Amino acid sequence: MVKIKKKKFSLKSNNVKIFSFFLIFTSFLWLFIQFSKNYTQDVEVDITYTNIPVDKILNDTSDQTLRLRLNGNGFRLITHKWSRPSLQFDIAKAQSLNTKDYFFYIDRESQLLKEKLNFTGEILSIQKDTLRIQLDVNLEKKIPIRLNKNIKYAQGYGSDKGVELSPDSIRISGPERIVDNIQYMTTKPLHLDGLNTDYTATLALEIDTFPETLKITPDNIEARIVVSKFTEGSQEIPITLINVPEGKEIKIFPKVVKIVYRVGLDKYKEINQRDFKVIADYNKVSSDSSYLIVELVDIPTSIHDVRLQDKQVQFVILN
Repeated sequence: MVKIKKKKFSLKSNNVKIFSFFLIFTSFLWLFIQFSKNYTQDVEVDITYTNIPVDKILNDTSDQTLRLRLNGNGFRLITHKWSRPSLQFDIAKAQSLNTKDYFFYIDRESQLLKEKLNFTGEILSIQKDTLRIQLDVNLEKKIPIRLNKNIKYAQGYGSDKGVELSPDSIRISGPERIVDNIQYMTTKPLHLDGLNTDYTATLALEIDTFPETLKITPDNIEARIVVSKFTEGSQEIPITLINVPEGKEIKIFPKVVKIVYRVGLDKYKEINQRDFKVIADYNKVSSDSSYLIVELVDIPTSIHDVRLQDKQVQFVILN
């Protein structure tokens, strides 16, 4: 005969389930009752303005928040706690003192204010009854970019054009009092060491110190470096004596000076004496000196790290 096992009834297991059900039910009921009660709460509201004229911009000193004391049921108040409320005001409907100063009167009894807040309770008090707005002239201008760089090439390498920026200028717009004082904008630092191949990167601009009201277009640029093999070159250039008083004859020693420079291999043969000019200005000699300072005034654009082997020459006055 097959024995049938009877399922045992567990009083303990059923009691736990019943207890859990009533605990959850009573907890929800308690929460519902608590949130149905009225509470008083301070709420900070964001203020935004619409229909600002295109040639104007909101001044930072304008009222952009408002603190209210509200009284209402917990369900309504907790929504304002979770999601910060905001109020919009149309500048076209504001009272104006002049072309840049405006204001709105705030009536805590106004039904329109409650509708804007989506609040059915009572507004007990407001921080201020007048919102003050100041509009600045919105100025736009184009400014150059300055590259913040520290670049070291590998031995025997260099770049004819250096770092090329694209674009090399940007447009900024914002309050006239701020934009007027900005003459250029700097990039984030570009540090490269041992560079021996072409390089391209996107650089952000240093905008952390500028106010958020400033609009920058674009806010990053492309930096490009074309790298090539470099070699050292030299030329001996005749010294041109200038500003010699009429009737004086002056001789200098030596009459030529050696110039040393770095240049790309592809440009090496293109460089010659005619690309340089070295002068010695007699007007710059001191009364007790027998030396003239040598100056390099013309050089080709394709050479780098130019230096004169001698920076002064002796002179004698013959008559």
